[in-house]
Amino acid sequence: EKYENRLVGFVSSFDFLPREEVGSLVPVGDLENGETARRILGQRVKDIMTRDPVVVGTNDLMKTAAEIMAKHRLHSLPVVDKSRGVVVGVISAKDVMRDVMKTANKALPSEDNYSQGVLGV
Repeated sequence: EKYENRLVGFVSSFDFLPREEVGSLVPVGDLENGETARRILGQRVKDIMTRDPVVVGTNDLMKTAAEIMAKHRLHSLPVVDKSRGVVVGVISAKDVMRDVMKTANKALPSEDNYSQGVLGV
């Protein structure tokens, strides 16, 4: 097949959420009927996927991934090994936040040290 080993699209959980004609999400209350669920689940991947998705490389910094997600309002990105041209994973906003928190925790004093220093305890 002509698409073998080539990323042609990307589907995230947000692609399954129905949108109104103007592109805004349908209110959650409108999803309660079974007909809407059947319509969503009956769609083909090719019809809802993001074509030619924005990607991040394995050697890119987490900062770069966060900036790309913010700029394009994405919740996840395919990770590509650009030297081989293949997808090797997916990074999510949750992954980026976990990295931010790990970095912040290393940079900030522990609660014990903070209370001793500030409160003179």
